[in-house]
Amino acid sequence: MTNVEWRLMSGWSDKEVMERLARASTLPLNFEVQEKDMTADNGWSQVESQAIIGCDPPGPPKEGDAFHKLKDAVTRMGFSDPRIVHGHFSDTMPLLGRPMMLELRPLVGLRYLCPVRVRAVRSEVDDERTVYGFSIDTLQGHVEAGREWFQLSKAHHTGELRFHIRAAWREGQFPNWWSYVGFELVGRRYQRAWHHLAHQRLRELLRGGHLEQHPDAQALQEANLRVSRLPVQFASQRGLSRRLLGVEHEVERDQGNNGWSTLGLGVLAGMRGFSAPALLGVHFSREPRTAPSGNLGLLASPLVSRALAVLAAGEVVADKTPWIPARISPPALVGRALSGALVGAAVSPRRQLAPVHAVLGAAAAVASSFTFYALRRFMTRRLGVPNVVAGLAEDAVAAALGGKLFAALR
Repeated sequence: MTNVEWRLMSGWSDKEVMERLARASTLPLNFEVQEKDMTADNGWSQVESQAIIGCDPPGPPKEGDAFHKLKDAVTRMGFSDPRIVHGHFSDTMPLLGRPMMLELRPLVGLRYLCPVRVRAVRSEVDDERTVYGFSIDTLQGHVEAGREWFQLSKAHHTGELRFHIRAAWREGQFPNWWSYVGFELVGRRYQRAWHHLAHQRLRELLRGGHLEQHPDAQALQEANLRVSRLPVQFASQRGLSRRLLGVEHEVERDQGNNGWSTLGLGVLAGMRGFSAPALLGVHFSREPRTAPSGNLGLLASPLVSRALAVLAAGEVVADKTPWIPARISPPALVGRALSGALVGAAVSPRRQLAPVHAVLGAAAAVASSFTFYALRRFMTRRLGVPNVVAGLAEDAVAAALGGKLFAALR
């Protein structure tokens, strides 16, 4: 199995890239699922976006018009913002079967070099529209696994030119545990920004005349565009950036229970030790197909789910009594850390990643225990709030967080 390559504060030379491109020609895929089976029910995340890029005169495309210029830009990955994903390939090779090395740049100075290969090329014309595009498959040594389509289309009756991105993916390989944690925490944000900026880049390339000025792929990807000066973090926002960047249609079905869910469940475990396992028990008992395998699958048992619910309710009542030990006392803290580890491991998308999620959940539970203990003491001792009232306020926060987590899990 090919390891994922990563570097800090430096990239890869042209010679190194060419060597890796040669190897990518024969690398196997890092998944074995047919495209029709890459569904949300089978655990695949699905991402889609679409936008109008420009307009040509009505009718089929003609040589030299905007459609043909954009077609060349799409073929040469001109839509990819190099601050997030820089594509390395030889445009002298035929597009079908072409290997590429995608240099992922999630944070300043951190880079991953991931291989893909063009699997299919689509070029169709009918009475209503012309469509051109291609799909790429991820290979061994990629941090994601799946297939992504990039399609440019022209509506003959209006002349509208649309760009459409559609992907089905799940986690692939990671070179180390912290890369996986980082991907879980910020990966979707950068993926969304990349989608938003892709449409705007094509629009800017066409509007600014850059397609005539930059005939080669390298210059096209690194063209000095106005959109490239927009902050990546801004471009990742769902509402504001989508409107301003002109993304008309966007769909996200994220099936991977990411690090935010793990951290949220860990925080809930720090607030109320039995609440987080009880919440997962209810979720898994209602949707058994999402339950983990092995011993953790017991959470899906209706009997276990009901027992956890009773324990959680008893904890809420006991929390208001004076004889319950502080949550930061060693026995209570260990119990809440174990609860956080349990729920973290249970929502891990893959068995081999369960230890990472368990550590995240336990750490979040410990941090939450100290934080809410301090807040509770502040309310009761500094503000003079009765312990029962302070406990009820914390219950309300825990209930709101639990509701958000339950909705996210569903």
